[in-house]
This record gives sequence, C-alpha cells and structure tokens, in this order.
Amino acid sequence: MDGRNSYVLFLVSVFIFSLAGRLGLGKRIATVHVTNSMPRELQSIQLGCNSRYKDNGMHQLHVGEDYQFGVEEKALHFCEATSGRQIASWHAYQPRRDWNHKAVFWRVKENGFFLSWDNSSW
Repeated sequence: MDGRNSYVLFLVSVFIFSLAGRLGLGKRIATVHVTNSMPRELQSIQLGCNSRYKDNGMHQLHVGEDYQFGVEEKALHFCEATSGRQIASWHAYQPRRDWNHKAVFWRVKENGFFLSWDNSSW
C-alpha cells in the first residue's frame, strides 16, 4: 500500500470510530422496560422494538411479563404492540426526552401506554 492509500484508510478509520463514539455504540445508555399490564382475559401481546440501527425482533409478552432491551446509541427507538386485531406503536426511547434517565419504563394497558422513569410514578 502506498502512502496515499494508507492515509485515506487512516482517515476512514478515524471517521468510523468518531461516528461510533458520538452515537454511543457499544456502551449502554439506558435500559427500556415494557410490561404487559393488559387485563388477564385478553390475549398476550406481540412486541417488536427497533431503532434505525438495531432490530430487536418480535417477542410474545403474556400478562405481567416484562421485556427489556438496552439502548446503545443516541437514536429514536420505537416499539409496536399487537393484540388480536389491535395495533399500536410509540417512541419507546427518545434521546431529547430520555437522555438523563438510565431506565425508561413502559406499561401497556388497555387504555394506553404509560411512561415512567422510576417504575412507580405513572
């Protein structure tokens, strides 16, 4: 490799590591918890949570169960829940709203989605 190619490779490497550092990749910023608090007679919910960088897959949550995922980049994370024929989605982690919280708690209930940062004040 000549000097010019080495220099270009060096610049690209610096850019990639700089971008990863700004996004916070590799270190956990927060943990998002989603709890199924639907009435017992209703079906379980199917839950999928993603960001533009990561797809956490689909998960089945029975009543009372909790799913959690780590936020490792300063990006919007959204979740989608389905129960029977009902579908809803919400912003599970918003950097501007949640930046100073290590944990973000969501309670999925029949009448909506409820946010808490301490798992007691809804």
